[in-house]
Amino acid sequence: MFDKNDFKVFNDDTLSGRLELIKTTLDPKFEVLGEKLLSRLELEYRQKFFLKIAKHQRRTKNPPPDTWLAINQDKKGYKKTPHLEFGLWPDCYFITFSLLADIRNRTSYYPVLKQYQKQIITEGWGVSNDHTTSILKPASEFEAVIDHYEKVKSSDLVVGFELPKTDSKVLTGDYDQFIEDKFMQLSKYLVLFNQAVVE
Repeated sequence: MFDKNDFKVFNDDTLSGRLELIKTTLDPKFEVLGEKLLSRLELEYRQKFFLKIAKHQRRTKNPPPDTWLAINQDKKGYKKTPHLEFGLWPDCYFITFSLLADIRNRTSYYPVLKQYQKQIITEGWGVSNDHTTSILKPASEFEAVIDHYEKVKSSDLVVGFELPKTDSKVLTGDYDQFIEDKFMQLSKYLVLFNQAVVE
């Protein structure tokens, strides 16, 4: 399903052109993958999950620099809750677990981050304080990322994985299962954080 041609949507620098390419080539793939992920998540955790595919409706001038699907456990919306994303930047696919700057009950997640800090570092996930960039720092910097998230209210907390478009998996094709499995590996943090902070 996913293949190296996915990244061609970013070759169109116009807003209307890129949105049309995303709508016709990537969104159908997001729909299929999203439903598969929902099934796997609900089977594994016996809980309810909700899917949202980015529509970029607020954009009026510049084309979106990335596009994604998001899954969380609150049907009202995902941005103010812990959530998972799978999507594309021009140079890579990404799978992330995020606590954004304006998440509800933000300070309640600080001790939970400390609780799972060592596990996330050991598992080798990339980390970041900015969900608007594709750059993930190595897991070894997670303590500093947590510290920054606690001190700077405009910062995000991102944990995840990137698959560069130049990676051999992408170049040779047939990596759908790899993407699904990576997403599922990261999904435990969505459930654990939601269990730890009951709104």
